[in-house]
Amino acid sequence: MNLHISPQRATDELLARPNLRLRVGEQIVDVGALRVATRPELPRLTGKAVAVLIELVRHAGSTVTRDQLLERVWTGRFTTPDVLNQAITELRRALADDSRPPRYIETIPRVGYRLIARVQLLEPDEGALFIDSAEPSINDDIAPATAVRERAPARSRRRTTLLVVLLAIAVVAAALLVPAARNRLAPAAGTAGAPATAAHPWRVSEARALTSDPGAERRPHISADGSRIAFGLLDTSTGFDRIVVRTLEPSQLVHLTPGRNEHEALPVWSPDGARIAYERLHGAGCTMHVASSLGGSEREIGRCRRYFSNYYDWTPDGRALVSAGRADDEQDGFRLMRLDLESGSRTFFDYQRDALDQDIEPRYSPDGRTIAFRRGFAPYSDLFVMDASGGAVHQLTHLATRIRGYAWTRDGRALVFASGHAGPMALFTVDVASGALQALGVSPAEYPDTARATDTVVYEIPRTRSALSMVAYADANATPRALATSTGSDAAPRVSPDGDRVVFVSDRSGQYQLWLYDLKAATALPLTDRADAGVTSPQWNAQGTRVVAVENDAQGRHLIEIDLASRRRRVLSRPEENVLLGVPGAADTYAWIAGTSGRDNRLLRVRHPGTPEETRDTLAEAVGIIEADPAKDVVYYEPTTGGRLFRADLDSGASQLVAGRLPDGAFAWRIVDGRLWYLSDIEEKSSKLHEFDPASGNDRVIGTLDAIMRNLDFSVMPDRKQILIVPFGTEDTDVGMFHLTRSEPSAR
Repeated sequence: MNLHISPQRATDELLARPNLRLRVGEQIVDVGALRVATRPELPRLTGKAVAVLIELVRHAGSTVTRDQLLERVWTGRFTTPDVLNQAITELRRALADDSRPPRYIETIPRVGYRLIARVQLLEPDEGALFIDSAEPSINDDIAPATAVRERAPARSRRRTTLLVVLLAIAVVAAALLVPAARNRLAPAAGTAGAPATAAHPWRVSEARALTSDPGAERRPHISADGSRIAFGLLDTSTGFDRIVVRTLEPSQLVHLTPGRNEHEALPVWSPDGARIAYERLHGAGCTMHVASSLGGSEREIGRCRRYFSNYYDWTPDGRALVSAGRADDEQDGFRLMRLDLESGSRTFFDYQRDALDQDIEPRYSPDGRTIAFRRGFAPYSDLFVMDASGGAVHQLTHLATRIRGYAWTRDGRALVFASGHAGPMALFTVDVASGALQALGVSPAEYPDTARATDTVVYEIPRTRSALSMVAYADANATPRALATSTGSDAAPRVSPDGDRVVFVSDRSGQYQLWLYDLKAATALPLTDRADAGVTSPQWNAQGTRVVAVENDAQGRHLIEIDLASRRRRVLSRPEENVLLGVPGAADTYAWIAGTSGRDNRLLRVRHPGTPEETRDTLAEAVGIIEADPAKDVVYYEPTTGGRLFRADLDSGASQLVAGRLPDGAFAWRIVDGRLWYLSDIEEKSSKLHEFDPASGNDRVIGTLDAIMRNLDFSVMPDRKQILIVPFGTEDTDVGMFHLTRSEPSAR
């Protein structure tokens, strides 16, 4: 007979029933416990893998298409095909389905999967029920018919037991699928936000892509009158990025300069549209230039130390640029300054700040009376405003997150900014008067810029892919070998102490989550699976049994720990804490950075977190980066001002200075045998791996990588001969645009 049971028919009584168990072939699956009971040595299954298994059981013997599985198990989530591939791989591994032909799950090429093993629904009091395949239903909208043969002795109980078991399957399926439906990701790039209301006054309309050619178009900037845009584009003949200019509507590209064998980046229009300021990249440093927006000769106006933190804007009169830096003899943080184009002189603003604050990316309001700026280097930034003459500052956002670009709205009442605080990079507005945030529903999106005379916003549509890879860094001819390939992007690799596994971050499931790659088995499995939270910055403990990471959701940033054997998740930090980075120590001791801005970022040592025995100590103030040496139970850290390296003993709590001055290019580093390793010359084809000895101050290149690096994360294998990196695979970043208008609430 045909019997279709909907999850919506589940009742509270059924939800309270004992956990369902299935005998699949030779294995017994405890659905509620997410375990294969006959293989207790294996880690727990993920919820999504069990949900896929249940869907295959519901249609036992019949082919279930890939689209059906993706729609059913990942309802309401943007995904890639890799998530289903990983779930099937996980199931086959758990069921020991490694034979050819398969004994459990059959792949139907280009269609889907079919459960071919006999399935037995185990009921503790009523024997067992077999599910056998039957002819598929004529109606494609109804689940295929399921014929049932029962071993229970009483025929009168047969129909009741069958109904209970099928309903139980529906209940478990619903329990696994509902969270995905409840937690939906932001709309795709170019989609408009919600209709404007009193609470959400900004409305996005006429969204579209301005470029779609192969290759990357980066950092678009729109002229004040809204008629032209400038952006960076790869010159295929030289391999270097060039600044090009075009009208907003499709037109011929005009190169801003004759070009050199150097990258050009970050074009910014002058208020009158006659000139464009930009920078040229030289290794870790750069020079700033100005050229006519119609093309032609250029003029160098000054040097910049770090192009990573070099942002600038024109003053309203067009006679100077505002940027950030510090005096030659200073060791404090960056502060806002004015660079006079005629004389080249620098004048620092006098405004409210702490010596340790890192202030960058100033932008004048449309009326020229206010300056907005970003306080804190990535990935811990917030937006502030102050009077154009200096003085008191006002903090607009309290996110301590990665902000990739911002701009003033046309009326000067809000800032449009790109942030990853709620998941993938998306656009938001923050009201200057109230600090209220509004999601615009445009994602993925980075580096927005706005016109002054129109409501046009242009932005970067990131279409990039970076793949977890391994490379022998000392071999000049070695090329990175991709691991755990997928259609997503990977980041933050960390090799286990024994060198057998790698924990890394990937968006292959539609949201940045932790994944575990087995180097021997060449398989990757998800460690976390949250649609409403991104997970970043993984770190191993000394034994390789647990991983700590930062989980970022709507409530804030928390430090969590994953036990690899049980997959149990434990929250280590307090609800009110904003955790930036964390590392494990010995004997239930941890160190993490908590705070919301550079000067109040405290390095804490926490013992027995979340228990009555919890103790806390502040090891240092204004800390920006930490790196653990779990084997020695010490933590290395760098202040938010950068340039110095300290070591803290997690047992005694004592700190000592290791290096009074770090190399200028050491933006992200790893401690290897007491020395500091870091990458330089990123975004070029030959990134270099350095080793810096704090004792002698010697800095030497130990390897050249045949890879373009934009993500500085890397991990050193225990043999010290290879490193894990995440080089650029492909990039087809485009330029998008939309109109942003404000709707006032109607008068009553």
